[in-house]
Amino acid sequence: MSVSPGRRFAHGVTDSTNERALVALAEGTARDGDWHVADEQSAGRGRLGRKWHSPAGQGLYLSLVHCPSESLPAAAASMAAGLALLDTIRRLGVSGSKLRWPNDLMVQGAKLAGILVETRGWDPAAPAYVVGMGVNVTGSNLPQALHDERDVVSLAQLGIETRAQELEELLLPQLHSRLAQATGPQRDDMCADYLASLDLGAAPVLARAGSTQAQGPIGGLNFDRGIGIQAGQGITWLPLEFLVSLDRVQ
Repeated sequence: MSVSPGRRFAHGVTDSTNERALVALAEGTARDGDWHVADEQSAGRGRLGRKWHSPAGQGLYLSLVHCPSESLPAAAASMAAGLALLDTIRRLGVSGSKLRWPNDLMVQGAKLAGILVETRGWDPAAPAYVVGMGVNVTGSNLPQALHDERDVVSLAQLGIETRAQELEELLLPQLHSRLAQATGPQRDDMCADYLASLDLGAAPVLARAGSTQAQGPIGGLNFDRGIGIQAGQGITWLPLEFLVSLDRVQ
């Protein structure tokens, strides 16, 4: 199943493109495949309620409404969005890129983009997701607030000259394709692609899921069992919906 083309809503300055999409869903005016973009967000948000700083004209701030016929597996929408971003920036010629669980796109150790998937008023009979993404595009001197948590980088700083709308046009088909893959016959391939995108190989990792943690090489990733960590003589499986962090052991 593919995501419908939907409608484009350009907001100029708004509180949050995710909020605009969620409000449209609550009001019953949203359609599957609609997407919202803004030049600037006054209340952009990231994971765990963190603020996503969205300076005017410096990034792509985009939120897609996704209403599949069945609920997606845990973390599937975030994984699909991450892979879509990765597919897109690699097409632009960015090297040294990888994903970091659960929602960051990193280039040479610095954050280029973030993802936030939200639902509200969940109805399992009519699942609806808002897939939000923020990408640092044109900023050559990114605000200090963006550097507070970790190093950040923009496409311009990586030598890629593009505009937010050009990136949007490249990204949307990739996002549609990856979201469809999450519930299709190639869902295992998507999990394999995501695992490769983490660029952890056979390195030992520390995985935390709620109050549980496991350490060792990754032994597998799938939507049904979660992330498998080789520990001792067997594999410990941690469900993706509770997986908080997945980091290389230093």
